[in-house]
Amino acid sequence: MTAGASADDALFRDPPAEGFAMRVYRAAPGRDLGLEPAPPTDAIAVVAQGELELQCRAGACRRFGRGSMIPLARLPVARLRSVGLRPLVLVAVARASDDFPRPAGSHDDD
Repeated sequence: MTAGASADDALFRDPPAEGFAMRVYRAAPGRDLGLEPAPPTDAIAVVAQGELELQCRAGACRRFGRGSMIPLARLPVARLRSVGLRPLVLVAVARASDDFPRPAGSHDDD
């Protein structure tokens, strides 16, 4: 990364860096976010816009705003919901694989 580039520029560039894949999930405010197909176990999700409420299977809830990085595949997630006034845009980045191919896909849930 150069001195003039930000972490967002490096993470969200299109196409992703060699060997990586990116998938974008979207949900309108108040809607649940379905991660189908599910991100691979090494995926990192970044809240690009809006606010995400994550509820674990044990019942605990946490909210994540723009810029938050979350290892979703490693958490016991029961529910993901778009909260706040703006639509949620969640970007998952992982190593490219057959389940998570290099060409960026998009899932719209609004």
